[in-house]
Amino acid sequence: MKSKENNKEQAKSINYGKYLFFGVLLAIVVLFVMNYYKEDTPVKTEKEKPYLWSAETDSQFVKNCYEKYKPQVKDDLDKQVASKAFCHCMLDKIKSKYSEYEMHLVKDTEIKKWDEECREDSFKSGLNK
Repeated sequence: MKSKENNKEQAKSINYGKYLFFGVLLAIVVLFVMNYYKEDTPVKTEKEKPYLWSAETDSQFVKNCYEKYKPQVKDDLDKQVASKAFCHCMLDKIKSKYSEYEMHLVKDTEIKKWDEECREDSFKSGLNK
């Protein structure tokens, strides 16, 4: 009689052990799956969208930029057009990453990179560095 009771108790403890093992295994699998999908999900930041600047700031930026190159372009109409296109290109590059209140945060490396890109697009007809 006692051996039957001992066998029943052992059977119960063995069954609980199986459930515990499968429960822990399932939890580990769920944890790995959650971590995998968590890392795959891209997070959109505010910096990905272009910032809206006031028309006054846009105009002032282009005017200041154009004034910088004015001595180089003089009366050459093609260079004037290229210069304005360059200034608008630079404005678009900055606006894509910074608000008008963050212009002071623009890094020199970014300016140099954008300068090269905009020169390739705008100055094919002239106006050397």
